Amino acid sequence: MQATSDAAAPARRDPGAAVRLRCATRDRALAVVSHELKQPLNVIQMNAKLLQRLPASTAHIRGIAESIQRAIENQTRIINDLLDFSRVRTGKLALHCAQVDVAELVLGLVAALRSSWTRGSIRTEVRAAGPLPCHADAVRLEQIVGNLLDNAMKFSPEGAEIVVRIGAEDGFARLSVADSGCGIAPEFLPHVFGLFSQAGAAAEGFHGGLGIGLALVHGLTVAHGGFVKATSAGIGHGAEFSVWLPLYRNGRA
Repeated sequence: MQATSDAAAPARRDPGAAVRLRCATRDRALAVVSHELKQPLNVIQMNAKLLQRLPASTAHIRGIAESIQRAIENQTRIINDLLDFSRVRTGKLALHCAQVDVAELVLGLVAALRSSWTRGSIRTEVRAAGPLPCHADAVRLEQIVGNLLDNAMKFSPEGAEIVVRIGAEDGFARLSVADSGCGIAPEFLPHVFGLFSQAGAAAEGFHGGLGIGLALVHGLTVAHGGFVKATSAGIGHGAEFSVWLPLYRNGRA
């Protein structure tokens, strides 16, 4: 009898193996899809940069090139988030933790992001009593904060305000991002940090995203030994996303 390879055979013997097999298949698919999507973006980015080098008189072409560049940066961020989420799920994401001042990092990131936000009418306020050292990977902490700010910006109407609060709480550094946007339905709150989750028709003029950014926020925070929480009074009442990370004490968390 000819031997055959049956990857599903262990799953039939062990019900838990079926779940693990599906998870492994999904994670591999995410990695492959992310890689394949990123390759053509590199070519587009190269050509967009060439367009931007044309003489200043070609203002229209330069405007098109800049628009392409912004779209590429947004798409690249989504793909990188997918790759990082896959690494978190498979335990392949290495953290390089050290003492990081959360307040300083957030203030610097907000200042840097303001120039790239296309909706300038939305105000951003950071409320921090002073320096707050936590035990974290600075690069990954920037990802956490950046995704929370992007999420708040996406669901906030023109003229709204986003408030970032930073403080110590029960041995943790707490970072909260609150918006006055479309809000979250109570039945969706338990699923808001799930990958590819969508709020559906949260409110007219707003729609749910893929949920990649919030899923990554959850994964990176848990990898740091922290936890996350989302609160909302319901549709039309905004939302607040909070992250707790271990404080830095005497050379360690």
